[in-house]
Amino acid sequence: MGSIHIERPHRLSADELESLVSDLSGQLAQEYQLRIQKRGDAVHFSRSGARGTLLPGPSQVVITLELGLLLKPFQAGIHQAIERQLDRLIG
Repeated sequence: MGSIHIERPHRLSADELESLVSDLSGQLAQEYQLRIQKRGDAVHFSRSGARGTLLPGPSQVVITLELGLLLKPFQAGIHQAIERQLDRLIG
């Protein structure tokens, strides 16, 4: 199984952070056909062969993703795409 772990510091207000979580969740769901489930502040996403969490915090955003065997060859590309999206949204 391939693992992706991304942490980014931020200085966003609570409203800005909520907007970032909503935007990023929607983009990831659409691009990777993920099912999204929000539990508290955390957003959990899954699909066949992948599952992960987007955890917004007061000073950083953490994304973890576990890829199954069929998606593992795409790990580097998926990692880079998520980093680009997150960096663009954080500004």
